[in-house]
Amino acid sequence: MDIITLAVGFIIGVIVVAIAIEFGSKKDKVDMPNSRRTNDWNINEINNPKIMAEYLGNVSLPEKSMVLVHKYKDPGLFKGLNTRRNAEIKGNYVLGDDRALILSGPMKEGELGFWTVEKEIVNSLHEDFDHHWNNGQMLKTDEKNRNNNL
Repeated sequence: MDIITLAVGFIIGVIVVAIAIEFGSKKDKVDMPNSRRTNDWNINEINNPKIMAEYLGNVSLPEKSMVLVHKYKDPGLFKGLNTRRNAEIKGNYVLGDDRALILSGPMKEGELGFWTVEKEIVNSLHEDFDHHWNNGQMLKTDEKNRNNNL
């Protein structure tokens, strides 16, 4: 009888310890925010970006960028890029496949922006970009070389 009691007590002890370890190791799930504020952003963080700029200041534009612009400071920024101009655009943002950088003002270094991965917002911005892209005009080579916009 003592051996059976010892075995049952041992098994119960093992089960209780296993349950305690399981509950003790569980961490509270910390949800990451879908958006965050930033002043320190870099367009190069997004592969193959779609850039929409109501006004484009002096920023470094990555290769393979699609750039949709209304006004710009330096036409040399567009060398080798797929660029269109559309005077109807409002807003400044950079789109990736699954995230967006939305700027509070002109696209220039240090401007306040918000990164977001909120799927509905990103999809809506893609639709907006595509609409304006399709209605934009290709920036001609001579226009890229002239600074007649500002």
